[in-house]
Amino acid sequence: MEEYRQKFIEIIRDESWLMGILKAAKNLGLPDWFIIGGAIRNTIWDYLHGYNKRTPLKDIDLVFFDPNDLTDKKEKEAEEILRKLMPHFNWEVVNQARIHILYKGFPKLESSSDSIRYFSERANCIGIRLEKDNSLTICAPYGFSDLMNLIVRPVPQTPSYEMVLDLYKKRTNLKNWLERWPKLKIEKR
Repeated sequence: MEEYRQKFIEIIRDESWLMGILKAAKNLGLPDWFIIGGAIRNTIWDYLHGYNKRTPLKDIDLVFFDPNDLTDKKEKEAEEILRKLMPHFNWEVVNQARIHILYKGFPKLESSSDSIRYFSERANCIGIRLEKDNSLTICAPYGFSDLMNLIVRPVPQTPSYEMVLDLYKKRTNLKNWLERWPKLKIEKR
């Protein structure tokens, strides 16, 4: 729904620290990149729970897609640059073109957007990129409804669904999200 998208954008744009992360990532010049994961999800859940203080992040996840370089060289270089620019964050940069090499059984991906649809929870399947004109490009293959309604459930059937469902079960058991965000509705599998 468009109202969810607009509210999502409003929340993100109001977070100066997150906009700073997006600017730093943009300046790397990586192909087909997005900030994903907890930086987005936690920010929205904190906002929807009325928390003024943001939940500390384990890391900032940045994905990009470069099928012409399947080494980890660009990943390491980007992490080093980002650590120097923003040392208070732990950065994790991953070329999604390498995922099928890193994880046996995972399909070969076509783009960063393609990879985002495989994340284990729909509410986590969102990526943001800041463009040169400061507009936001958002990848949300399952929309914003789950994230904005505090629903946690696995992604729909995918070619690697058993692997994704196993990860979903592990994450919902280990993350203890309900302790921090008690309004969440977590679907058990």
